[in-house]
Order: sequence, then C-alpha cells, then structure tokens
Amino acid sequence: MNIFQKTRRQCPDIFDIPYYKMVEKYFQLLGQDPRLKNEFRNFIVTVVVISISGNIVPTSIELYTSLCDKNMDAVIEGLPHFIAATISAVKILNVYFYRENFDKLFQFVTNEWNKLKLNNELHILDKTIIRGNRTAHLYRSALLIALVLFLLIPLISPMLDVFLPLNETRPRQQLLKVNYLVFNDDDYFFYVYLQLAWGSIIVVVTSVAVDSLLILIIHHCSGLFTVCGYQVQKVISNAKSFNGTVLNNYTYEQIKNCVIMHDEAIQFYNILNESNRNSYLIQVGLNMLAISATAVQAVVNLDRPEEAIRSAVFCGANQFHLFVLSLPGQVLLDHCSEFSNNIYSCIWYRAPVRIQKVLYIMQIRSKKLCTLSAGGLYEMNIENFGITFKTCMSYFTMIMSLK
Repeated sequence: MNIFQKTRRQCPDIFDIPYYKMVEKYFQLLGQDPRLKNEFRNFIVTVVVISISGNIVPTSIELYTSLCDKNMDAVIEGLPHFIAATISAVKILNVYFYRENFDKLFQFVTNEWNKLKLNNELHILDKTIIRGNRTAHLYRSALLIALVLFLLIPLISPMLDVFLPLNETRPRQQLLKVNYLVFNDDDYFFYVYLQLAWGSIIVVVTSVAVDSLLILIIHHCSGLFTVCGYQVQKVISNAKSFNGTVLNNYTYEQIKNCVIMHDEAIQFYNILNESNRNSYLIQVGLNMLAISATAVQAVVNLDRPEEAIRSAVFCGANQFHLFVLSLPGQVLLDHCSEFSNNIYSCIWYRAPVRIQKVLYIMQIRSKKLCTLSAGGLYEMNIENFGITFKTCMSYFTMIMSLK
C-alpha cells in the first residue's frame, strides 16, 4: 500500500527519532503533536491564536490610528512587531490547516528512517540530518536569546526606580507600541506588559517550533536524494560483470527499488511543497516589509542609541529569519541536482540496455529540480535571498528619500 494513500489517522513515531525530540516539546505545547486527540489539538490551537491575536489587535489599532494621524514614524515603529506576530500566526495556522499532510510527512519520515536503519544505510541520511539539526539548534538559540533580551528591556526603568530611585518616576517603555482604545496602557503598565510578554513568548515559541520542524524535514527530504544516488552507485559498482541472466535480473530488481525510493522522495517533496507554498509567500512578503521598516527605524533613531540598537537588532533578526527560510530550500536544490551527477558518474555504460533505460528515465526526471516555492512566484534559495535583501535596501532608500 502506498504510504501516501489517505488512511485513518495513525500515530507516527517521528518524535522517537533523536533529532525530533526537542521539536516534540514545542509541538506538544502548541497542540500540534499528531498523537493528541483532535479535540484537544483544536482547543490548544485556539488558545495559541488568541494569545498571538493579543499582540496583533492592539498593534493593528495603533497602526490604524497612526495612519489616520499621518504619523509615518509611528507606523514604521509599530509595523515590525505587527508583522512578527502575523507571521507567527501564519505558521501555526498553516500547520493546523495542513495537519493531514504533515501527519503523512511524519509517517513517511518514520517509515524511511526504520527502513534505512534495517538496510544499514542510515549513516548516509544521518550526515544531512545532522547539518539540519545544527541549523535548527542555532536558530532556536538565537531566537530564544533575543526573546529574553526583548522582554528585559522594558523592565530596566522600573528596576532602576527600585534600586536607584530618583525624585521622579523614570519614563517607561512598553514592549510594543499598542493602543487599547478603552484605556491608556501607561496606567496599567505591568498588566499590559504581562499580556504582551505572554503573546511575545507564544510568537517566538511558534516560530521556533514550526521552523525547526521544517528545517529537519526538508533536510530529511534532501538526504533521501543522497541515499538514492548512493544506492544507484552501489548497485552498479557491485555488479562488476553483467554477464549472466540471473545477475542481470538481480541487478534490475535492485535498480527498481532505487526507482521506487526516488519516486517516494519526489512524492514527499510534492506534499512538503504543497503544504508550505502559500505560507512561504506570505512570510517572504511580510519579511521584506519588516526588514525595510526596521532599517528605516534604526536610521531615524540614531539620536536615541537605545531605540536605534533595538531596531537594528530587530532588522538583523528579520534578515536571519528570511535566511533560515531560504537555506533549507537551497540544501534541497543542491542534493536534488547532486543525484543527477551520481547517476552520470557510475559505470552505467557497462550495464545492459534495459538497466540503462531505467537510469536514463531517472536522469531525465532528476533534471527537473525539486525547489520549494513561495506561491509559485518565488523560489526558496540563497540566490533569491540575496536578491530579496537588495530589494529591501531599495525600498529602504526610497522611504528615506520620501522622508
């Protein structure tokens, strides 16, 4: 039975794989563990979305009032925070609405992992997964450290008022630039801070969980193409002599297994790309706005070093986020193109004609590279990341000239 066939809900053991252990904790917190009941998953996702909306709604109201007042400086100041929360909501909703596809991917990862382990070929896949795990670990560490610093900045003034009091209360800076309409957030500083801090924690945890999972899954898909190339070279090199019907038939059956695995890797890529293309499009577009806005904010606030540094850090974080979105797509592209070279570099010319035909078909298919797409308009790779960054700088220059 095809593993991608739609069946009743299964309980994949993907989180038994060591590299996915850390992701398991985050996904349980977000209610996206496929082993949980649907009712509980729906409840947790609702809580998460409401928590994120607690940041989106007051920041969007502030943006609207700033636009009505034609205060573009306030718009630029509040836009990055609104975008960060919106991107996080897009991530969790994308995983939720495509949960059946993600469950299929989880099941496939588990099946392939166990299959390669039995065939003593897991070390080939391991090399690629380890690189993905390091990237995910770096990404998690960077975002969590940035979150801690972000949460501590508004507490500096209240803490100084306690330990180094003045004759007057120091001005306080809230986590985000917000507007609640019915009350002034300065009058309820700590209550508003706690609510925004909770929402910010959920925003970061959601981004860390979803992006870490995608990094690992995309590297897994990339590793499958490496395993396919290794298998083809191994089969052809082991059959030093193609004389004899029995040996030819045995080699042909092994090549058929390689074709099956290659086809499953392509199906895996198709589901992965289908599940994320719309999400990638929204994230890339919002990231471009955030990078341009925070760059402008950093330059405008050069006379206020604290604000300038905060804006520069936020700008760097958005660039890093866009880079992390693009890097796994480049890894997949590289491994997919490498598979074609692996076929060409083996001694295919010594194989019987029917085996050469099979290899030729695989070669033709491998020329159609597996690229992650953002809505069919943008390919997720490092080259486009550079182009996007240049575009953001062009927008930055344009906004500064208008000011």
